[in-house]
Amino acid sequence: MEAMGPELAGVALDVCCFMKGLEAVERERQWPVRSAKLMLRTALMALSRHYNPPTPARRPRMEHWGAEGYRPELYS
Repeated sequence: MEAMGPELAGVALDVCCFMKGLEAVERERQWPVRSAKLMLRTALMALSRHYNPPTPARRPRMEHWGAEGYRPELYS
């Protein structure tokens, strides 16, 4: 619920946990027609981002410029 935030958690709780229909939620909250669908979609997208965060962009692998055997031998 924290991942969705207080603005979106209520509609997700009503629809997903209390099994209320979208029309009932709109009527109870005095929302315009079809607004519960948009709010529920936004809540579920926030929840999806929480459990499946986007992977950070990978930086290209560092390539070396030296030819084979360019590293000096180390003696111990």
